[in-house]
Amino acid sequence: MLSSSFSQWLVLPILLSACICQPLFAEIVEARLPAGTFATADFRAGKPNLPAVLLIHGFMQTREFPTVSRLADGLATAGYTTLSPTLSLGISRRSRSLPCEAAHRHTLEQDVAEIAFWVDWLARRKPGPVVIVGHSYGSLQSLIYAANKPSSTLRQVIALSLVDAERQSDPRTTMLSEAKKSIARGETQLINYTLGYCQKYVGTPQSFLSYAGWNRTDILRLSRKSKVPLEVIMGGKDDRMGEEWTEKLRAAGNRVQVISGANHFFDAEHEFDVLELTVSMLKSGEKKN
Repeated sequence: MLSSSFSQWLVLPILLSACICQPLFAEIVEARLPAGTFATADFRAGKPNLPAVLLIHGFMQTREFPTVSRLADGLATAGYTTLSPTLSLGISRRSRSLPCEAAHRHTLEQDVAEIAFWVDWLARRKPGPVVIVGHSYGSLQSLIYAANKPSSTLRQVIALSLVDAERQSDPRTTMLSEAKKSIARGETQLINYTLGYCQKYVGTPQSFLSYAGWNRTDILRLSRKSKVPLEVIMGGKDDRMGEEWTEKLRAAGNRVQVISGANHFFDAEHEFDVLELTVSMLKSGEKKN
């Protein structure tokens, strides 16, 4: 079991020592996306012999979300080059998470295109292999990118809390059907949906369907199509996932590590566990290449 007071006391002094020896210099970078929107990211240069890590936050969050920001801090301290963008969701220089009731016109496909943009940006800034670490819906978006036409620099994807997008309330089937009919009619108006943790997701049919249209079969198929090795980290007490999701991921041939007692966000004492396991996976990936 990874979670233990011994593990925490072992990792923490190492991180503090590294902070003293190697100060972290964060640079906020801004780039214009192909769509014309301006997006920002937190960049920290690391050791040239280590891969660069692109961290992708979860649904409608920002790079400041604790799960990814703490991990970025720990990886940078360990010497890795890190890049943590805030996906624009169609808003230039977005700095806040979007509420469920906001007008959502962005799509998952646009999110994936931004991941591709930042992989290319990172490859130009720091030559060498790139690893993507995504959390929740960010892990699904990263997997979609890796299963299609990823950059040749991409070496590995580490998926934290790989989302079980099919776990929805009973009206899900009806909402999906109505969204498809609306799109067929060419409608783009805002409609109230239920999506993930949002009981009232105000979005266009296109936006809703791009996220809610994924099911377990799709995600498991993607995991088998990934052009690079996929590593999955799940929380043992993640109540956002449906029954047997972890087992189904394993049955599809994926390497899945479970942090006992951790929730969807790996918070509290489990932030040390997820950092330790992520670094271990990064090192394992280095040995294989």
